[in-house]
This record gives sequence, structure tokens and C-alpha cells, in this order.
Amino acid sequence: MTSKKRIIGNYGEDLAVKYLKDNSYRILDRNYSKPYGEIDIICLKGNVLSFVEVKTRKNDLFASASEAVDYYKQKRIIRAAKAYIMEKNLGDYFISFDVCEVYRDTGKINYIENAFG
Repeated sequence: MTSKKRIIGNYGEDLAVKYLKDNSYRILDRNYSKPYGEIDIICLKGNVLSFVEVKTRKNDLFASASEAVDYYKQKRIIRAAKAYIMEKNLGDYFISFDVCEVYRDTGKINYIENAFG
């Protein structure tokens, strides 16, 4: 049985994938997971390999969704990204760690390139 949290997360990730494709990104992987970290979307645009963390929220009245990507979450994403780069032999690309905020009430997407790193 899928949890409500996972359903909402999948919804946000699906919207983020559509946004990325509409903006000329090629999706390489989704939900790449290692024991020490997980990456929602991995994509490529030109010579930039992007590791995207998707945060889905009802609205932004309390805080922006990207504020949930704290220092410890960033470190886990970076560790998983290093493993992905090694596994797939993708060391020749520039790297970007991005955050995609998805707001369910409005359908608004706020894409933040180079959000951390």
C-alpha cells in the first residue's frame, strides 16, 4: 500500500519531470537510491548533469519548499551523486545540484538551479 506522502511525492516528481522535459532536459534516472542518500531526478542538459531534489508542498504560506533541503539532506544527495557519477562514468560533465519546488494549490513550479553544492 502506497502512503499519502509517497503519492504526493510522486505527483510532484511527475510535474517536475514534465517541467524538465519541456525545458530541454533529458531524464536519465528517477529515485536513484543508496543506503546513504537518494536523488529524486537525474537529468542532462547540454554538458550539465543535474541532480534534482523535488519538494512538494500544499502552498508556500509557511515557508518555501526548498527550506526543507537542509545541510544534512544536501550532504546525502552529494554522496549519492558521487556514487552515480562513478557507476555511470559521467565524470566529464559539469555538475549542478538543483531544487524543484512544486506547490499543489497553484500548480506553481519554482526551479532553482545550483541551489547548493
